[in-house]
Amino acid sequence: MTNKSLCPNCSGRIQQNKWYPKRIDEWREVILSRVYDYKKDDSDPRYAIFSNVAYNLQYLEFINKCLQELYLSSVIRSQLIKTFTLTSSQIIECLLHIKLIELKVDENEIWEFSRALKLAEEKNVYGLGSVFYRHELRKMKDLRNKIHLQSSEGISDADYAVFESIEVFNEVKKITFGFLQKCLKISTEEMNEIFYFLLPFDDFVHSTRG
Repeated sequence: MTNKSLCPNCSGRIQQNKWYPKRIDEWREVILSRVYDYKKDDSDPRYAIFSNVAYNLQYLEFINKCLQELYLSSVIRSQLIKTFTLTSSQIIECLLHIKLIELKVDENEIWEFSRALKLAEEKNVYGLGSVFYRHELRKMKDLRNKIHLQSSEGISDADYAVFESIEVFNEVKKITFGFLQKCLKISTEEMNEIFYFLLPFDDFVHSTRG
């Protein structure tokens, strides 16, 4: 017997499986086209980059759904928040990279996130301001560095301790929301509708320890 995932049609027949995230083409064509005037097909090399951003925006929407509705162990919840944080930082890094290239920055200089942040701050990319770069985005960079499992110096610095709180989750959402709003030049009302999964949580679904 093999395990197979359900297609959207089959999934839609089951009451609890009727949710589906925003379509990739909506993210790619409606939202990301605000960043760069690109051809809407794979003849443009940036099409693949915007597709990657679209995939990850859809993934954030899914992770948010899991945290909002599933009864999780507290460890799994922390790991989902970590994944949400890393995915958010990847989106931010990619959109900074695109803008810096457009500003004629040498691509070889900006593959490291720290260097990209420094140059983006100097050029005030997307008009974020130095405070946003020095505080909010550097917080994201520090959290993103937790991708290295061996980086923890003690149990108080382990993933569970770092990512278990709702405050960290909401801070990541706030930073990502602020970045995308400036980047895409979208009103707060429209942001709340399109990027609803970046709005803060009041609380998590009750979870078990361990």
